[in-house]
Amino acid sequence: MEKLQKYIIGANASIFQKIDPDSNVKVFVPENEEEIKAAIAFARENNLPITSKGGGSGMSGACTGASRKKVIISSMRMKKVLEINFDEGYAVVEAGITPDELNAEIQQRKPNWKFFVAPSSRDIATVGGILSTDGGGNDAWLAGTMADNVLEVELFDYHGNKIIVTKIDNDNKKAKITCSSKELQEKLQKNNFSIIDIAGAHGTLGYISKLKLLIKPLSEYNNQRFALAYAGNLNALGKIIYELIEANIPLTYGEAIVEAHHPEISRKTNPPMLILEFPLDFQEKVQTICKSIPDVNFNSVNKEEFEQKKEIRIKMAKRNPPEGYQLALFEGYGIAGDNLLRFEEIITKINQTLESCGFEPFIKFGHAPSVYHHGDKKVKGIIMHSREKRPEKLTSKMVFEGIVALVELCEKEGIIPKPEHKWPFSKTTQKHKRLTELTTILGKNFNPFILDSTLKELAELVL
Repeated sequence: MEKLQKYIIGANASIFQKIDPDSNVKVFVPENEEEIKAAIAFARENNLPITSKGGGSGMSGACTGASRKKVIISSMRMKKVLEINFDEGYAVVEAGITPDELNAEIQQRKPNWKFFVAPSSRDIATVGGILSTDGGGNDAWLAGTMADNVLEVELFDYHGNKIIVTKIDNDNKKAKITCSSKELQEKLQKNNFSIIDIAGAHGTLGYISKLKLLIKPLSEYNNQRFALAYAGNLNALGKIIYELIEANIPLTYGEAIVEAHHPEISRKTNPPMLILEFPLDFQEKVQTICKSIPDVNFNSVNKEEFEQKKEIRIKMAKRNPPEGYQLALFEGYGIAGDNLLRFEEIITKINQTLESCGFEPFIKFGHAPSVYHHGDKKVKGIIMHSREKRPEKLTSKMVFEGIVALVELCEKEGIIPKPEHKWPFSKTTQKHKRLTELTTILGKNFNPFILDSTLKELAELVL
């Protein structure tokens, strides 16, 4: 039973799945602060690194801790809602609760309120894990990513110090630090430690135990309109996204189906296309943007047709090809700015890279327009995900070579992979440098694998 627990706790949703359960020396599932400190103390006394584990729905492999000897601390029992304050617009929760669980609690009290970070895995992903990857979702265009929706974080470092980071500006770059060690508090404050550092850090800075989250009422625009915009080519699709960003249209839903090589999906959606929801006040502006672009067909639709297309988009990733199976080889292509105007060229190069590595493009889709952070900058564009057909004789070497080729393409073409999908391959980024500096202050022993892994080590984790 203990070995089974070690294996299950070490599992995740990425292609980095070759887990050695014996490398998980001890698994802790704390329920309170005392048990968190005891788990950290065990790791420290045995000179073992710590990997924090949320829901395991991430696509990066970060929560596995690789096959290094380590202690895993899971947040699966840290699910309490400690406070909901509608007057001031926040909820204080433990790190193991999911967005769906939190929203069920919020809407039981006020149906027109919610927490506005909803990744596709919102029924599995924990709020602590979502902050660790700076996750977003369809709501990110208006609400921002997780970093924008966290008001305060409580975490513990490798020495058991409790650190509270309280946001004091809207850019996430300034915070008030409160710490049980005054010396550490001064160091962190001097180094401008903030929530943007914790976001996308993959648990390298400590164990997140509690969060104060921004909650808001649902859109003040009660009169929503729905539309489908069909593009004759990918450059036209990119142009629509570009113009919607330039006009800063407050879309309440924006999703792109970029490619679909599944006959049923393709027949029902006719990609490339955008599925849009927006306030009535912006209908004319959205329509004007779409109709000004050659090869774009704009169609206002009723809510029923909108919901049908939305459901197809949401379930796309769960649809396998008529023959064979799909694989999520590489997730989170961030395409923004002028790259949107050369969307066809970029997708062609991605597909050529896939094919050269033995994979057949299957589906591509994404939040569009959306927002994501690159370093400490907020970028507006599309976060595109893709699924590929697995070759019949798939080997771990083929998978890994495909990922490396895609990362190299992204760097060459100015595509910005979400941080969690690039960290294993590049040690020259601003984020890597910043995390290295902060982990030196905080003890270096939370998920050190992320900052010093080698390609050889990563390759060995691929099934």
